Amino acid sequence: MNSLSKSRNQILFFTALLLSAFGYEFVYFIMTLHIYDLSKSALNIGVFTSLTYIPKLFSSWIGGLSDKVGKARCFAFSALMTALLLLLMSSASDIRWIYIIWFVVSIFFTVIINTRGSLMAEIVTKENYTSGNALALSLLNTAKLLGPFFGGLIVMLLDIKPLLIFTFFVYVVTAAGSFFIGAEADSDRNAQTSFLENAKSGMRFISKSSELRKLTLIAFFWRLFLGMQLSLFVIYIKSELHATDAQYGFFITLMGIGCFAGSVLGPFAARHIKQSRLVPAGLSLHYASFAALGMCKNYYLSLAIIAASYMVFYITLVTMHSVRDQVTAVGIRGSVYGTVTTLLTPPAILSMLAGSYLTDQFSVSAVLFASGLCAMVSLFLILFFSRGK
Repeated sequence: MNSLSKSRNQILFFTALLLSAFGYEFVYFIMTLHIYDLSKSALNIGVFTSLTYIPKLFSSWIGGLSDKVGKARCFAFSALMTALLLLLMSSASDIRWIYIIWFVVSIFFTVIINTRGSLMAEIVTKENYTSGNALALSLLNTAKLLGPFFGGLIVMLLDIKPLLIFTFFVYVVTAAGSFFIGAEADSDRNAQTSFLENAKSGMRFISKSSELRKLTLIAFFWRLFLGMQLSLFVIYIKSELHATDAQYGFFITLMGIGCFAGSVLGPFAARHIKQSRLVPAGLSLHYASFAALGMCKNYYLSLAIIAASYMVFYITLVTMHSVRDQVTAVGIRGSVYGTVTTLLTPPAILSMLAGSYLTDQFSVSAVLFASGLCAMVSLFLILFFSRGK
């Protein structure tokens, strides 16, 4: 592939990544508020969020399929289907129909997320994995910043239907752009094996790599103890701190700013701090911040905590993703990344449902405090038992 084709592929890919991520963050934000306004129940938000994660149980097979038929094609098709389903959901008013349509949409979200990660590692050269991951995470966090920011502003002016129609157009443009990503980006897929075999190879590869095993364990317990945050932050801000929808949007926006800053600073930190020090320190601070949120009763202090927490987390994440890309073979990246997603899905669903239930029984502050402490203990145990391996 010549340099012009590579540049074209990279521009198309990173543009599609930004648009698809913005569409997800925007629609997830407005739908979370919509479900809360319809039900006034933490458990219903937990159920809604869990529906987003159930398709991830099949990510290993999705990854194998993308390795087989082509990541760019899977990306384009899934973006188009997402657009059509969001258009359909704009006419749904019954919460049961919203749940059903959202579940199907989440299947295509899962395909998009899986193919984005593995496709990036093939479009960017191996020597540029750190900068490539930093750019990808920066764009994802730009979307995480802009989605809730615009959602918080517009949701006060418009009802849910025009917002979903707007997101439909975002995904149509995403599908058009990703369709023209060159087929060369998928040339490493194994055309001789079935996608089910590709999926199985992902698990075998993880089991043989000590680095991937450690990273997967860390991610597993992050999901288990902190996966509930997606469904609890709206309760924390609106019920515990008695803030408005717009203030909730600003809270999520500040979280996005922290993510973006961490993504930008990540390569600098990776060059100057050893991985063996950066990962434990960064994750420890991130976990401690959740315990701090549990004790915080001031809205403005919570903004500072969440921004700092996610800045440190994404500084750490740049290094962790670069290590993951370096130790994973090119031909089965979709399978490996999909397998990891599959392994992380059960703890994420359990975390959201248990966190929502415990919040109704106790308080959101108590749940955030306990989850932060449990996550920190899990990190220390993983690092202790993985020494010398």
